[in-house]
Amino acid sequence: MTVSTVAPEVPDNQRATGPTRLRFEDLAQDGRLRLEGVWPPIGPILWGRMDIAASLARLGEQGVRAVLTHVVLDGTDEPLSVRNRAETEVCYRLGHTVGEDGAVNRLIFDTWLQIAGPRGVPGAPGMPSDGPKVVAARGYGQHVLTKPAAKPGQHRVLRLDDEALPAVPERRTQWIHPEPLLALPAGTTPLDPAPVLDATPIVFGLCHTDGNQHVNFLAYPRMAEEAVLRRLHQLGKDAKLLARRAEIGYRKPCFAGQRVWLQVQCFAHERGLGAVVGFFDQAPAEPALRPCCVARLFFD
Repeated sequence: MTVSTVAPEVPDNQRATGPTRLRFEDLAQDGRLRLEGVWPPIGPILWGRMDIAASLARLGEQGVRAVLTHVVLDGTDEPLSVRNRAETEVCYRLGHTVGEDGAVNRLIFDTWLQIAGPRGVPGAPGMPSDGPKVVAARGYGQHVLTKPAAKPGQHRVLRLDDEALPAVPERRTQWIHPEPLLALPAGTTPLDPAPVLDATPIVFGLCHTDGNQHVNFLAYPRMAEEAVLRRLHQLGKDAKLLARRAEIGYRKPCFAGQRVWLQVQCFAHERGLGAVVGFFDQAPAEPALRPCCVARLFFD
């Protein structure tokens, strides 16, 4: 299943645009936006400019949270300048999924974003630019509305109790399972015949966490990219690469003080190299062990 980061058509009240100030560390040396810099601009716009923020806050008072379960980050090859403001457009849609019996079994909050700005000077991200407006990145996030603090068996949310939202969103959608990301994409050539255990386990600290009291979701693609570069270097490949697409599936959170193991399997695709990375809370000796998180990366 290929998930598109191109935003769908939505009503005007489900879309907003705002200025984005890039940080120096958001851009690689060639001016391209690093994938971990794609998602942060969504927060000020979604929570500061859109009506849905008030509904999400009211749901939060009921213990209902929009928990991120799948993210796709796409970076283009267009350079930007840290000296110019970019512009981010955000939109959302609500939906539901159904089980085998046809009954509603999840409520879904989907979000998209697009970052655009004046084209920068290639190889000089610190230089100001008045180039034409270009798209630097797009992103997609799937959230499941749930009650994370509820007692076991009471987490699922099947109806919304909010004056501005339908009890059950009309649109039927599909929940994206994380485990299929462990498989190599169709049409690729494996460079590793089987997943390879990264040499050193990761130990998460407070530096990896956020206010949700667990490891921030952007820590996983960053650590996955670093593990892939190590593996590609071992395979004799040029590691002067920048990931241009990341697909990340989150099954359960990790916490400060926790140790995790990474498995990496590299592949070649028509435009370059890629890899699948699994995060495991035990040394993955058993094939049936389920990952905490899965990331699939593509380098052009």
